[in-house]
Amino acid sequence: MNIADINTRLYQLGVPDEVLQRYTEPHRFYHTLDHLNDIFQQITERRLVDNDALLLATVYHDVVYDPQSTTNEEDSAHYFQETFNGSADLKLEVTRIILDTKTHKPTSDVSAIFCEMDLNILRQPFAKLMAYEHQIFKEFQFVDYKVYQEKRVEVLKQLSRQVNNPALETLISYVECRRPNIAVYPGSFNPFHKGHYNILQKAEHIFDKVIIARGVNPTKEKATYEIPQSLKNRQLEIYSSLLTDFVQGLGYPVTIIRGLRNGTDLQFELNQYRYLQDLSSEQLKIVSIFCDREFEHISSTGIRQLDSYGQANKYLL
Repeated sequence: MNIADINTRLYQLGVPDEVLQRYTEPHRFYHTLDHLNDIFQQITERRLVDNDALLLATVYHDVVYDPQSTTNEEDSAHYFQETFNGSADLKLEVTRIILDTKTHKPTSDVSAIFCEMDLNILRQPFAKLMAYEHQIFKEFQFVDYKVYQEKRVEVLKQLSRQVNNPALETLISYVECRRPNIAVYPGSFNPFHKGHYNILQKAEHIFDKVIIARGVNPTKEKATYEIPQSLKNRQLEIYSSLLTDFVQGLGYPVTIIRGLRNGTDLQFELNQYRYLQDLSSEQLKIVSIFCDREFEHISSTGIRQLDSYGQANKYLL
């Protein structure tokens, strides 16, 4: 039986398309369909495709995944219990397996098999471990890098006690020494609109991570628009100091991103750059990125004016 046959079996078990679609959510980089296919491949190689508990545990164990949550396993188990119509014994066995993935300390023989397959990535050579690390880093981009680095090393050291792979020690050293290419995208973002998002997407293709930094001018009124929920998995910072002070206070080197719509913006940003040079005690790295043509007319001021007439939604995220 191959993976196509497994999909047929899942359909026969009543697994809806919505379950697999959840693994395509934009905040997932490792916990995706590729991770499920890796487990399915292991199930096939072990000739365990007739074990419905393993098949169901595979598709449901990360069905709820929010990197900012500490209850993903419990929530995934609850989702399975509420949505799957099967025998009570099968539901109990799958639920136990899902909950065991929180610590990867199995409570049954079948759970032991699944936990071993779920951690298969940790048995891979260093090149694959590094790619895995970059995926996890992307999933936790909302965390400041210094915090991420410390906590990630703790997690990897704990996992290295469960999985015997010398390459894991190399991965730990890599995380301890890594200096990712991080950028800061500052602005008042009142509101954060589609033009801003266009710049952010371009920047994220260049840098390992982009911090969204919302500047607050204490002499002006408080921003009237919240940062969109769709950005909640990025690192969002608010600062009321000089931009140079905020950047230096991060404690690691970053590049400042400036979004441009046209030549007028370019001239303005050149003047701002001179001020930043005067105010900074260190050499600043600044990258200017032009938005796509379809966004070059959009401005926060214009959107606020349109919003008073109820005509701004097409420009907002």
